[in-house]
Amino acid sequence: MNAAAVRAQVRDQAALAHQQWTRQERQKACVQVMDMYAAFNAESVRRREQLEARTVLDEASLQSYAASSINLIAACSHLALLGPDAVQAAGGELRRSAERFVGTLRWVNEELAELAEQPDEMPAEWLESLAEDGQAMKVAYLEFMRVSQSVLLSG
Repeated sequence: MNAAAVRAQVRDQAALAHQQWTRQERQKACVQVMDMYAAFNAESVRRREQLEARTVLDEASLQSYAASSINLIAACSHLALLGPDAVQAAGGELRRSAERFVGTLRWVNEELAELAEQPDEMPAEWLESLAEDGQAMKVAYLEFMRVSQSVLLSG
């Protein structure tokens, strides 16, 4: 009977230790997403402002921006390893919205490069597309924050 009690206690302690480890790893992964988003968002704002000023982004700027986006996308993808489903889904939506914003920014940059020789103003719909995708990305980030906070605080 004592041996069974000891085995149960060891099993319970191992389960508790595993839960604690999982929680710590989830916390690290969520913080990494927040850090990568902060860096990516700063890069996004800088690039968007350049485009709004009708400055075509050069290849070095686009490469730097791509590295920032890849870091965020990778951090969001790592959430799939730790779960739970709600955090994974929120991270996936953040990843998709960031990818959409990057695609829109590149598209606007390419279109602007074609207009570089013309004195016309940038079409308003380009700026609207950037604003809409930027807002969608912000909403996705806020939802990620809400979900991850809820999961991490619930234990």
